[in-house]
Amino acid sequence: MNGIPPYCPPDSRYLKEWIPTIPLEEMAKHPYDVLIVGSGAGGGAALWRLCERLSGSGKRIAVVEAGDLLLPTHAMNVATLSGFRAYEYFINPEISQPYGNLFPDLPGAREVFALGGKTLFWTGVSPRFDASELTGWPVSPNEMAHYYAIAEQVMNVTPSFGSPSSLQHLIIQRLRESGFPDAVAAPLAMNREPIQFGMHFSSISFLAYALRHRPFELAVRSRAVRVLSDGRSVIGVEAMSQDKKTYRIRAQNVILSANSYETPRLLLHSGINGTAIGHYLVNHSRLFQVSSAIIRNASDLQSFVHVLIPHRAGSPYQIQIGRIGIPDMNAATAPFIMAGFGKVETRYENFLYLDPFRKDSYGVPLAQVQFSYSDADIHVIRQTAEAMKRAWAGISGQSLSNDSNICLGLPGSDYHEAGTCRMGTDPRTSSANPFGQIHGVSGLYVADNSVLPSVGATNPTLTTVALAIRTADAIIHRLK
Repeated sequence: MNGIPPYCPPDSRYLKEWIPTIPLEEMAKHPYDVLIVGSGAGGGAALWRLCERLSGSGKRIAVVEAGDLLLPTHAMNVATLSGFRAYEYFINPEISQPYGNLFPDLPGAREVFALGGKTLFWTGVSPRFDASELTGWPVSPNEMAHYYAIAEQVMNVTPSFGSPSSLQHLIIQRLRESGFPDAVAAPLAMNREPIQFGMHFSSISFLAYALRHRPFELAVRSRAVRVLSDGRSVIGVEAMSQDKKTYRIRAQNVILSANSYETPRLLLHSGINGTAIGHYLVNHSRLFQVSSAIIRNASDLQSFVHVLIPHRAGSPYQIQIGRIGIPDMNAATAPFIMAGFGKVETRYENFLYLDPFRKDSYGVPLAQVQFSYSDADIHVIRQTAEAMKRAWAGISGQSLSNDSNICLGLPGSDYHEAGTCRMGTDPRTSSANPFGQIHGVSGLYVADNSVLPSVGATNPTLTTVALAIRTADAIIHRLK
């Protein structure tokens, strides 16, 4: 047409969903080199590392997720879910299920069954464990530092997200002058240049990074109900679709990343009964205080604030301080929330077990827990409350008149449960070896909070991600 180029042919390719998925029926047709159960922090991190390191290798990698596609990003990246609306959405019983209905000893526990799991709603606070907490772990400090650095890079963890905030700087200065010399800006998994994946990090970003390197196969609404093994090596996983059809997914390596309740539940139901599986359940005691304060000499009460008093040897608690809401431009006060996390002893007596009298709709026995705070835990709760009072006085110059200003969260409401498949070198006191492989079952790994031997008083997500990447590296070495 008079020298004009022809029209471009129409593109008939399209996506049915925002992430590619396949049905279990298709997964059951061929074996996989690695099958991951669960898509939260640990499962997502392991998937990313596997796809990065095995790009172009021809290895088959798959993920089975019990939940559905809920959000394509962290809830705080959704404009209509900013601020407390994200938390209000999280506690919607159609979004997260309260384990408290099943666990009288942990009435605050909740779980999200969805692609990305609880990382769709987490705070993003990502500190490393204190060196004192890592003492006695089966992974050397140097190796932990190596994998922490990898995890921090891929998660965009930065301690300087709120560095322009004059108010945050002032609060840190006052805390240090008030007996908290370790007070710092909280390290946050938040991207300062959120062009592609949003500001707040979630496991959805791990999935996106994985897809950049190579394809993997994902089945959602697919419940893993049993680990298959020959007694010495893993064979695969038995999974059920929502219409209760059963499929056998064969795999040379299986990574369980369901969570600290569901992973041991799955192992126990599969007849994998190590003496430590389900035991050593640990979490954090959690205290809250919400107040408004006149911050003397503060130039900008609307500034970003997220301050951390980290867990250190001799101080068995962690305190997080943040500003909430958006105050009036002319307000003389700013509302703050202070959350204290207390260290809980890691004890064999706190454990998860299968309830012989109740099953879920897939025929798997429901889990039950036995959990209590020890005398030492109660002492730490008191220490944490006193530290919170001192911190508040240092920030505002105001004392908290009585204990009614601070409340203790229900056990389990910290959402930091761990330890039920802890790693170690002794099968009598640990469930997995130092690389997360279940003792006595070759090719069967754990990569979620349950593998942590302890958590101190520190948010566990960064450590779980670091260890999941390390576990993926061990599997990659095995596959070569």
